[in-house]
Amino acid sequence: MPTDNPTLPLIILGGSDRKPSDLPPEGRGKHALSGCKAVDIHIDGRRLIEVVVDRFKAAGSFHPIYIAGPANAYAKTQVDSEVFDTDEGFGRNIQVGIDEARKRHPEGELAMATCDILPTEDDLKTLLDDYREHAPSDLWFPMIEAPQDARELGESSWKPRYQIRDGEEGERTVPVLPGHMAIFDPEAMRLQFLYRLLDLGYQSRNRPILYRRSFLIRQLFFRVLWQDALHLLSFRLPTFTWDTLRTGGGAALKLRNNKMTRVELEEAMRKVFSRRAHRKEHPERRIRMPILQALSIARDIDTLEEAAEMGAQTC
Repeated sequence: MPTDNPTLPLIILGGSDRKPSDLPPEGRGKHALSGCKAVDIHIDGRRLIEVVVDRFKAAGSFHPIYIAGPANAYAKTQVDSEVFDTDEGFGRNIQVGIDEARKRHPEGELAMATCDILPTEDDLKTLLDDYREHAPSDLWFPMIEAPQDARELGESSWKPRYQIRDGEEGERTVPVLPGHMAIFDPEAMRLQFLYRLLDLGYQSRNRPILYRRSFLIRQLFFRVLWQDALHLLSFRLPTFTWDTLRTGGGAALKLRNNKMTRVELEEAMRKVFSRRAHRKEHPERRIRMPILQALSIARDIDTLEEAAEMGAQTC
């Protein structure tokens, strides 16, 4: 349903990678970046984070803008955003960002984006128009339509694309890349589980879907069983294992076999990530994952080659 246009607090994830990430075979010959990319990469003489913050400010919908990353690195920059000092794993950086933002904004939705994209004004408008039309959601996380020919992505052509069936009856198969921005209601989410999953997902990023499925199931199995044991002790239904492993694992297989529709993906994501009590209390709410044309939100800078193609330099 349409809503007014209040500003959203935005957390930009700006942690550092201590070593270059592993690239899939399609990325052979590329040079993965490490370090604090938002500070180390320069565009037209400015640090990447300064450009990214300015672009989100120009959208007029994000305020205030925070950075979750190592404070000593951002002390070198010219941004006036408050920095939440953290330099640990991806999930931990997200946790610090949400915890600190919640102290300043106890209610309402939060927005989050990574520091290594260069969002255009038109693409941000496309995203925000869709978000506002369908708000509120437990989680709004866009998928970005990719060219049918991956070579059109230039130096980003190595990145894994997923095939999603879209339309009222799933009649159109669309290649997509994940967007690097989300808007969410923290009270709706299984946050502790989400932090762990995102940590693991970041470790296995840019890998084939079946590899990631197997890796995540192995890492999460005993954690979700323990969570269900705690549910039993508190006289709640032990549904976490069912919701997480069966629903999430089945969704990964359908995604791998190009049989997943967007609606099915949204429903699976809600079972895995939204708290069961919240789903019962708000049956009308959804996780929304629209397929949008906004490539600047998907083309994150992971390699030296991608940085150069975008006119950036690394120090």
